[in-house]
Amino acid sequence: MDSDPFVLDVRLNGTDFVTGLVDSGCLCYSAINEQLFRSLRLPSIKIAPRQLEEAAGKNAEPSTVLDTVTYASIDIDGHQQKRVFFYVVPGLTYDVILGKPWLEDADVTISAKQGCLDIGASNIRAWNHKKASYKPPLMKATQVMASAFMAEVRRSRRKNKGDGIALDTGLFAVSIADIEKALKPRKRSDPKTKLPPQYHQWLKAFDHFLAEKLPPHRKGVDLHIEIEKDQDGNEKTIPWGPLYGMSREELLVLRKTLTELLDKDFIRASNSPAAAPVLMVKKPGGGIRFCVDYRGLNNINRKDRYPLPLFTETLRNVAKAKWFTKLDVIAAFHKIRVAKGEEWKTAFRTRYGLFEWRVAPFGLTGAPAAFQRYVNGVLQDYLDDFVSAYVDDILIYSSGSLQDHREKVGKVLQRLIDAGLQIDIDKCEFETKRVKYLGYIVEAEVGIRVDPEKIIAIREWATPTSVKAIRAFIGFANFYRVFIPNFSDIAEPLINLTKKEMVFHWDEACNQAFETIKELLITAPILGHFDPEKDTLVEADSSGHATGGLLLQKDKNNNWQPVAYYSKKHSPTEANYPIHDKELLAIVRCLEAWAPELRMVRKFTVLTDHKNLQYFYRERQLSERQVRWSEFLSRFDFSLEWKPGKTMGKPDALSRREQDLPANYDDERIRSRFIRLFQSKHLQSVQIQSLSSEEIDFTEEIRMFEDQDMQNLWHRSRQEDELYQELTTLVANKERNLPTKLQKEKSVSIAECTLDERGLLRFRDRIWIPDCEPLRTRIIQNIHDSHITGHPGRDLTYSILSRQFFWSGVASDVRRFVRNCEICGRNTIWRETKKGLLKPLPIPERIWGELSIDFITDLPPSGRDDATNCMVVTDRLTKGVELEGMHDISAEAVAQRLLERHYPIHGIPTAITSDRGPQFVSDLWRHFCKLLSVEQRLSTAYHPQTDGATERMNQEIEKMIRIWATYTQENWLALLPIVMGAINNREASSTGLSPFYFMHGYHNEPIQLVEDRTIQDRPKRDGEALAEGFLKRLQDATEWAQAAIAITQEKQQHQANKTRTAAPQYKEGDWVFLNLRNVKTTRPSKKLDWLHGKYKVLRQVNSHSYQLDVPGKIHPVFHVDLLRYAPNDSLPSQKVGDTQPGPILVDGDELWLVERILGERTTRQGGKEIKEAYVKWVDYTEPTWEPVSNVLKTDAWRKWRKLRAKGKGGG
Repeated sequence: MDSDPFVLDVRLNGTDFVTGLVDSGCLCYSAINEQLFRSLRLPSIKIAPRQLEEAAGKNAEPSTVLDTVTYASIDIDGHQQKRVFFYVVPGLTYDVILGKPWLEDADVTISAKQGCLDIGASNIRAWNHKKASYKPPLMKATQVMASAFMAEVRRSRRKNKGDGIALDTGLFAVSIADIEKALKPRKRSDPKTKLPPQYHQWLKAFDHFLAEKLPPHRKGVDLHIEIEKDQDGNEKTIPWGPLYGMSREELLVLRKTLTELLDKDFIRASNSPAAAPVLMVKKPGGGIRFCVDYRGLNNINRKDRYPLPLFTETLRNVAKAKWFTKLDVIAAFHKIRVAKGEEWKTAFRTRYGLFEWRVAPFGLTGAPAAFQRYVNGVLQDYLDDFVSAYVDDILIYSSGSLQDHREKVGKVLQRLIDAGLQIDIDKCEFETKRVKYLGYIVEAEVGIRVDPEKIIAIREWATPTSVKAIRAFIGFANFYRVFIPNFSDIAEPLINLTKKEMVFHWDEACNQAFETIKELLITAPILGHFDPEKDTLVEADSSGHATGGLLLQKDKNNNWQPVAYYSKKHSPTEANYPIHDKELLAIVRCLEAWAPELRMVRKFTVLTDHKNLQYFYRERQLSERQVRWSEFLSRFDFSLEWKPGKTMGKPDALSRREQDLPANYDDERIRSRFIRLFQSKHLQSVQIQSLSSEEIDFTEEIRMFEDQDMQNLWHRSRQEDELYQELTTLVANKERNLPTKLQKEKSVSIAECTLDERGLLRFRDRIWIPDCEPLRTRIIQNIHDSHITGHPGRDLTYSILSRQFFWSGVASDVRRFVRNCEICGRNTIWRETKKGLLKPLPIPERIWGELSIDFITDLPPSGRDDATNCMVVTDRLTKGVELEGMHDISAEAVAQRLLERHYPIHGIPTAITSDRGPQFVSDLWRHFCKLLSVEQRLSTAYHPQTDGATERMNQEIEKMIRIWATYTQENWLALLPIVMGAINNREASSTGLSPFYFMHGYHNEPIQLVEDRTIQDRPKRDGEALAEGFLKRLQDATEWAQAAIAITQEKQQHQANKTRTAAPQYKEGDWVFLNLRNVKTTRPSKKLDWLHGKYKVLRQVNSHSYQLDVPGKIHPVFHVDLLRYAPNDSLPSQKVGDTQPGPILVDGDELWLVERILGERTTRQGGKEIKEAYVKWVDYTEPTWEPVSNVLKTDAWRKWRKLRAKGKGGG
C-alpha cells in the first residue's frame, strides 16, 4: 500500500524556500534539481562522472550522468547547517532530496503515523506537508532586492539615541509548527467527562468562558502599583523599553494574542509615558508565548508584604486528614483588576501600538500577593478548618467520612463561583488518599513525609570508583560533620582509600561507611524540616554536565542546616548552553523544585559563583530562554549574591557527582557538542579535573620536555611568571574574569581555560607556556627548524605549534620568527602572478586514485646507483608524496619503478598527470597506461601550469634538500625519506589535513612530551570499534577533502589573474634578499644552491634599480624585481643565519674569521702560478677564493693540510 511522501519546506542560503523530500532509501547525502540549481545560480563544482541509479538498483537511462556538485546552507524549521553538498540531478521531481546519510548525520527520527520527524542534532520537530492533517500557514513570501533587505537589517540594528527609541532585531529558532500551535484555538477538556458526577451541580466553577470575563473593581483587592521614591521625594521614572523586531510569523501570533486580550477587555489602548518591551518566547512543549518584560518596573515597584499562611500549622492540620481534593485556579492573576488610574504603569509597546493592562499581568511582582489577599478573603472562614490556599493552589482536606468531604468540597466550589474564580479541571485531583502539597507528601493514615525528590540526589549517589570520587563525597559530607557524631570514625575506611600509599580497593567496610553517611545525610538531625519563619538560603551550581543545589535554613545554633538536596544531569541541549545560562539554569531548576516552600518565605538569598548573574536584572535584551526564566523568577522574592567558586563546595559536589559526568566520549552530551561544532576527526577530548588553588605548587618540577635546557627554562618560568600563576589560580577557583592584563586579549576566554590532571594550565586543551621569551622562541625554533617539519611557512608553523602549545600573542611571535628566518628567506621561492586563467583538474574519487608525476633532474650522483634524478609522485587528493631516486628515467624504468614500489601499496591509479617529457609521450608509456586502464593527462606544450601543484611540490622538495644537504651535495638520496616524512606531515592548504593524518589517523609531532601516567589508566576500546572508527574517519576525511579541494579550486580560480603589485621602495641601510638565479657558484648543482642572498642597500640608482654591498666581482646594481625586503626584527633569542659581521680589528688591521677551508687550486696570472684556497668565512654564506698566503697561519689551513695528507680532502 502506498504512503504519502515525507515533504518539508527547506530554506536555502537563508532566502529561498524550496520543497524537500526526505528519502531514507536514497544512499547519497543530498541532491538538488538541475533547473533550481541554475535559477538560484549556486556554485558549480565538477566531479568525476558517475551513473545515476534508480531505487530498484538498475541503471537509469545512459544519458543520466552526474558530473556536478553544489553547496548551500539549509534551514528546516530552525535546524540549520552552514554548508551542505548536493548532487545536481536533471529532471528531479522535488527541488531537493535529503538522503539516508543526512538522516544519520542530523540524528533524525521519523514518526510516520504522526507525520513528523525529530531532528536530534538541534532538538527540532518538523512536519510532513503531504500529511492530510497538515495545513500550510496563511502567509505569502514577498520578494525584495538584496540591497533593500540589507538596508532594513542595518536600520533595525541602529539605535536612535535622539528620541530614546531603540530598534533591535531579536532572533530565535521558531518553527512553522510553533506558529501554527500558537495560532490554533486551544483544545479544552470537557468538565462533564472529567468531573465526578457528585460535583456536576457546580460545573459553573469549571467554565472556561466565564474565566475570560473582565472582573469588577473590588475595594481592598485591586492591584496597587506603588513606585519607589528618589532622594528628592519624587516617584522614580518607569523605563520606556525598546521595541524588539519580530518576524512576520511572530507578528501573526502577536496580533492574534492582542485581539483576544482586547476582546476580553483585559487590555486597552494607552497613551502612557512608560512602556515595557514585548517578546515572543518559544514554549518547551512547542508553540510560542506572548511575554511582557517587566524587569524595569519590578526594580522600582515597592514590594507587597502580605503574609502567607503559617506553614507549620497548615501541615499539622493536613497531617490528620483522610481525604484530599486539590484545585487550581485558571489564570489567577487575571481575576484581579489593576487599581483605577494606575493602568498606565503596566503599559507595553508593540508594532501595533501601545497598550496597558486592566487586569494583573503575569511577571509583575505584586500580583501573587494581591491574589493571595483576595483568595484569603473568599475562603476566610474555611481556612485552617478544612481548606488551605497558597496563591492559586487550593487544598481541601477532611478527617471524617467521604460524604463529609464531598460537602466541604461543594462549599468551596460555591464560594469560588460566587467570587468569579474558575478552576482548571485538567489540574485537579478529587477524593484522593495521597497528595503532594507544599513540597511534602501527605498520605492518609500515614502522615507527612519528605518528598523523595528532595533527597534523591543523595540517595542515588553512586558508589565511588576512584579516589577523586571519594574525595568529592567526603568533601561534601564534611560540611555537615557538626551534625554527625563520630564522623571521623564512620568515614575512616573511605578516608584511608585517599592516602597515597593505599591501593584503591572497595570492600564491605568501605561500602558500609558510604551507605551509613548517605543515610545520615537524609535523616534527622542533618536533614531539617522546612520552616518559612527561618532564614532561608539556596545554593546552586552548574558544572559542564550537571546541576546541583541545596536548600538550607538556620537551626537553633545559627548553623546552616540542609532541608533538601537537588542534582540532575544536563540534557545534550543544556550541555551546549553558554556558561551564564548554565549557572542561571541551576538557579531556575532549584527554585522549580522547591517552589512551594520558597513561595512561603518572605525573602530568601540565592548564592551563585557566577558573578555576572548579579547583572541579570539590569536592563538588557534577553534571549527567549532568559525571558522565560525571568518571568518565572519574578514570582519569588529573593536577593542574588555572589560567592567565590572555591567556597561553593556543597552544590559544586552535587553538580559534579561521578555518575553525572560523561563516562566516555560516547556520552550523548559530549557527542552532540562535537557534532554541532566540528567533525569528529578534528577534535580530541581530554577529561579535566578541577583543582583548588591550595593544591597548586608552582615550585614543584613537572617534567615537560626531554631537552634539559628547555626543561630548565620551563621550570624557572612557571615560578617567575606571576600572570601565569594568577591565571592558573583563577581557573582552579572557577573564577569568571580574566586577569586585568589579559582582558584586552580577544582570543582568550577564561571559560576555555582548564587544568589537566597534573595541574598544568591549558587553553583549548593546549599547554599554556609561561612568559619566558627564550623558552617560547626555542619552541618555535625547534618546530620550525625540525627535520619533521622542514622550515614551513608562517601558517603551517603556527598550525603545527598550536597542536600542543599556546600563549598570549603566539600568532604574532610565530609571524615575527618566520619573517626573520634567514634560511627560509634564502630558500623560499618568490611567487609572481602568472598569465592565463586557471582551469582546475577534476577532483579525485579516492586516496592515491589520481597521481601527478614529475622529475627533479641533473642532481649530483648519489648512492650506489649514482642516482642523478628524483621522481616525485603526488597524490592529488591528500597531497601526499613519494620520492624515488633514479639514474635512468626512461619510460621503461619509470613504469617498472611504479609497478615495484607504488602498485603493491596503493594499487593501480585511475589517472596520471605529467608534463610532456619524452618518457610520457613514448609509445611504451602510452601502451602501459592503456593496458592498466589509466587515463593519461599531459600538460600543454610549454605550459607546465597544467600540473602546477607538482611543480610547486618540486620546489618545496628542493628547498628541504638545500637546507640539509652537505656542501658537496652527495647525500641528497639519503635525505629523501626525511623530506618525504616532513612534507607528508604538513597540512595541505586545500584540504586542511596532513597526508600523514589522512592515512594514519594521528599526527607525527616534532616535540615529544613526557607521557602522562594517568593516560594509561583510561579504558581501552575493542578492536572492532577501533576498526569501525578508522573506516568512518577515512570515509569522512575523503568526503571532506573532496569538498574542501572544490572550494579551494574556486578560490584559486578567482585569485589566479590579479595584477602585479607596484615596485617597493627601499632606502639606504635596508637589508634585502637578492635573487641569485643569475649568479654562478662553484657548487655542483644549481638545483640545491641558495636561491637568495642577504645584502645591504647602499643607494637607489633609479626608481627600479638599487646598488647593494655584494662581493667585488659581481656588478652591484640590480633591478627591483630581483629584490625582496629582509625583515630585521627577529625575536631576542632567535638564532639567525648569515649576519655577515664586520672585520675584527687587531693592531689597527682588519681581520676576518675563517671557519674552514673547502678546497685549493693553482691559477696562472701574468705567467705566474698562484696557489689559492677556497675559504668559508664565519657567518658568511658564500665562500671565496683567496691567496694561500692570506690563510697560511690559520688553524683552518693546518687542518686542511692534514686532511689532504691523509687523502680525505677534496680538490
